[in-house]
Amino acid sequence: MPRSRPVRRHVTRITATALCAVALAVTQTTQAHAAGRTVRFSFQYLWLTPEFTTGARGAIHFTVKKCDHPSQKMTVLLRRTDGFNYDIGSRTLTCRAGQRAVFTDQPKGTFEFELGKLDDGEYFKGTGTSSYR
Repeated sequence: MPRSRPVRRHVTRITATALCAVALAVTQTTQAHAAGRTVRFSFQYLWLTPEFTTGARGAIHFTVKKCDHPSQKMTVLLRRTDGFNYDIGSRTLTCRAGQRAVFTDQPKGTFEFELGKLDDGEYFKGTGTSSYR
């Protein structure tokens, strides 16, 4: 039986490789995926982003990508819109690229951001990204 030992070793290696591949596939498919949407804003006082739906509990972000008033303040309010509408919270940002409002540990659901500023007659124009995990 000299052939059975190499065959057995070969089958054992194939089985171990298959089990590792299955374990890797299972762990890769259970990771959370981030989703996001780039929006253009132009507002004098208030502006609502389009609604978005999250698939799982996690953080929700709004990041300013570009703004034509980089030294002025703006507010970012997160509102839940499925069922009863209610405000989750707000953050004050400088309207400058890279500024970010983060709302952690939010349940899955439908949300929107409300961007606001003082009603001083000037328009804020720019782009931002809403994202969630």
